[in-house]
Amino acid sequence: MNEHTILSPESIARPSSPPTQDADRPPPTPPHKNQGSKRKARPTITPRTFTRFFTPRTSLPKGGKVGAARQALKDITGSAANRTLNSWRRSPKKDSIDIFEDNDASELPTTKKPRLQSLASPVLTPVNSSPLDRLSRRELDIRDDDTSEQSSSTEDEDSEVEQALKDRNMNSRLPRPCGPIVRSTQRGMMGGILSRQAGLEPSTLARHPISDGRDWQYETADFYTVPDDQHICDKLGDPTENAIPFCSTSCNTNSLVAVGDENGGIRLLETAAASKPQFAKAYLTFRPHTNAILDIAFSPDDLLLATASGDQQCQIIDMPTQRTLHILAAHRSSLKQVKFQPGNPSVVVTSSRDGSVRIWDLRCKGSDASVQDVRISLDGAEEHGNTKGSKMTYAPSIDAIISAHSARILPPSNSALKSADHLTTSDVPSRGEKPSRHGDVSVTALNFLPAGRAHLLLTACEADSTVKLWDLRTTHQNRRSTQPVPLSSTRQPESHTTHRHFGINSMALSGDSARLYTLCRDNSIYAYSTSHLILGSAPELCSTASDSARKPRFGRTMEKEGLGPIYGLRHSLFHATTFYVKLSIRPAQDNRSELLAAGSTDGCAVIWPTDERYLRHMDRTRRLNPDPMTKDGYATPPFSALATTSRPTLPRMDSGINARLKDTIPIYTHGTPLIRGHSSEVTGLSWAHGGGLVTVSDDFTARCWREDREQARELRTGGESEGKRWECGWADVGEGWDECE
Repeated sequence: MNEHTILSPESIARPSSPPTQDADRPPPTPPHKNQGSKRKARPTITPRTFTRFFTPRTSLPKGGKVGAARQALKDITGSAANRTLNSWRRSPKKDSIDIFEDNDASELPTTKKPRLQSLASPVLTPVNSSPLDRLSRRELDIRDDDTSEQSSSTEDEDSEVEQALKDRNMNSRLPRPCGPIVRSTQRGMMGGILSRQAGLEPSTLARHPISDGRDWQYETADFYTVPDDQHICDKLGDPTENAIPFCSTSCNTNSLVAVGDENGGIRLLETAAASKPQFAKAYLTFRPHTNAILDIAFSPDDLLLATASGDQQCQIIDMPTQRTLHILAAHRSSLKQVKFQPGNPSVVVTSSRDGSVRIWDLRCKGSDASVQDVRISLDGAEEHGNTKGSKMTYAPSIDAIISAHSARILPPSNSALKSADHLTTSDVPSRGEKPSRHGDVSVTALNFLPAGRAHLLLTACEADSTVKLWDLRTTHQNRRSTQPVPLSSTRQPESHTTHRHFGINSMALSGDSARLYTLCRDNSIYAYSTSHLILGSAPELCSTASDSARKPRFGRTMEKEGLGPIYGLRHSLFHATTFYVKLSIRPAQDNRSELLAAGSTDGCAVIWPTDERYLRHMDRTRRLNPDPMTKDGYATPPFSALATTSRPTLPRMDSGINARLKDTIPIYTHGTPLIRGHSSEVTGLSWAHGGGLVTVSDDFTARCWREDREQARELRTGGESEGKRWECGWADVGEGWDECE
């Protein structure tokens, strides 16, 4: 090639020596004449293509083609894919044309470009696996059978599957038959909610009232006692003779309970289940009196024990040494009750059958004297006296309320000048009574208000059901020796004022001091509101009042009126025929509810829950079912008929006939009796520090009642076989309660 040779463009673009290539590699495809050397990019997404891709199949023109990708997207996003029957029979798009000639089938390929196989639809592979689904999936595949018999059998099977699917879909739409609505066996909060949602009839609600909390019997149904929880009280010093226990009280800091008997002895019993010695054996015994002990009380720190005895004395005993520190002797008759002032163990208050209430301060200097023990033989053969060498301190009485509940003539008001209702008569002395006690009314019950208002004292007597409130700061005797005047006196129930009066045996305050419970001789327990012990302005009852408003008011000549009982509690097995039947309340603590317990002449103790929400549910039950039901404890009719409904018959002492007294306040009878534990009258009772109940009875025994749901249920339902119930007792909750629980 000479230098004047002109190179063509092809020669410039072509390399001088072509690259070597493998023999097995195919030669490169020459580019299309209309296609450049750059590779064509993917088409861009325009609004038109986007709309066309996501256009539903139903909106396409009839006979239009649907791509596999669009069909898969429709299967995934179909709103009714699981409910339509046609989706189970959808056939994939065919890429070939079947031509049938005679019985031979041939397939002619088309010039259509092959497409990628679409993903399986979720509708064709349902998650749930059932025999019907497996049958439908097995028959959904499209097969090209060689014979007409196979195709006809496939069509028959497809029709059967389609009919089965239709039947299943129709059955799912039909309402299922539901059984009758029955009461839930759960008696607690969940059972009440289920019963409310079920819409039970009023009659069912009356038998089993629904509540926002548990059934009230859940609070009282777990008590039981076994032979190991029974203590036989024998005479101290002579185990061959038995002694009747009269009273009991529990320690404030431990599980010991003190029991006083008719011979003046005191025994301490251990109520804890796992402690030694057990309840059947006395932990400690001593005898401070020679006469019956009618009441005992521990100081707040349990270091002192006060006794009220029939020998007209009260002794203050040092518990670590069991020695008498003080003797309180100023009453003219046997003592009835003794109390320590809350927050001040040096102040003691006693009441007596002589009608007086005395206040003692152990810090005041008393007189020392020797103790004389006089013993008189009952057969009259020998009489002697013995003076002990030890000396005791006789504490002085710093204040006294003489004739606290005796009848007095009150100044008549202007509206009562024409009537003689303001003149009240005193009680008539019984035959053989000492002249010094003529007209005296025995003060049978005492109680302090809680700390902060501990200067206020509540008293009750044997003559009527009036509760008097005293301010101990103004009860001292002045120069004129005028009779102290109480702050207020509560009203009596109208059934008492219209017929005869009934006395009060015992009193107890609730844990929050909002309610005062009194055990009345008319076989009832009345509840008072402590905020309404004084009607009108009462700064003495307000703990937040100023000091000037709470100052003692001297020279008061008129007592105010207090509100009467707001409701009452009764039970068919609760009767208080003697003044020895007492009342006790368990405070709510350690995940235990507050309970009220009372003795009974029927030989059993009765327990009531004090939560007043149960009373509201009972009121609702009365409105739903006006008929009284005595079995479940709803004996009182609705409030609209209270004024005309009679109560159980009570004997009247002023006449030889029976009278039916009418109640004007709500009366509830939903208590639970503790049966089979005693065989005689249950008098004193107290709640132990661990939650158990200790009862004493005239059958010479003391019982400890413990809480255990399974044990109590076993005693109620186990029967008498094999002596399972021997010397045992349990809470009687009625027939069928354990099965419904």
